[in-house]
Amino acid sequence: MPCTRRRAIGGLLAAAAAGLSPVSVLASAAGAASRRFEIDRAGSMIGTHVTTVRAAGDGALDVAVQVRIAVKILGITAYRYEMDSEERWSAGRLDRLVSSTNDDGTRETADVTREGDRLVSRGTWTGEADAATSATTTYWTPEFLSRPTWLSTQTGRPLAVAPRRDGSETIAALGGQVSAARWRNGGDLPLTLYYDARGEWLGNAFDAGGESARFRAVAESGALAALWTA
Repeated sequence: MPCTRRRAIGGLLAAAAAGLSPVSVLASAAGAASRRFEIDRAGSMIGTHVTTVRAAGDGALDVAVQVRIAVKILGITAYRYEMDSEERWSAGRLDRLVSSTNDDGTRETADVTREGDRLVSRGTWTGEADAATSATTTYWTPEFLSRPTWLSTQTGRPLAVAPRRDGSETIAALGGQVSAARWRNGGDLPLTLYYDARGEWLGNAFDAGGESARFRAVAESGALAALWTA
């Protein structure tokens, strides 16, 4: 597969994954929840994504995600993507985002800190964003759907987004078939997001280098979105 095609697949997968830090087991403690996703591309499982949210005291929340992707052709890994990142939220605002990404040999980082009402990024992307209206590309709470800016957890770059409700769809998730609210996202990050009746994120659908790709929730411990409202 040509390098340019690998990079196109990587960029789209990175935007859709945009994820968080190492988690080897599902969260089981009170005040913590975790969900594991399988990543499918054109019918082949190419990776995993794990999101974990923990209450950190004083109303703060710590979010961690691990993403591991390996696209193989004839048994040989043609493309590899690894991301580990962490976030802290308090009072509905992002306080801190740090991440490290290996995008098939290209290293990128996010390094974002809240300073007053601004989010200041000093990683791969440098600049500022509005703390009150910004979310991140972690998708774990439907609250993010109301915010016009999502920070890439790969680079810290603000993405202009425009999610809109687009009916419902029955999808495979958590070992069964689940009716989910479907949200189409436009702007800088075109993809479809799915949430169940609890407001829990069940996955994504997007284009990856001309092939259909999907994040599918396969296991969970606790409820992610419930921690936001708690």
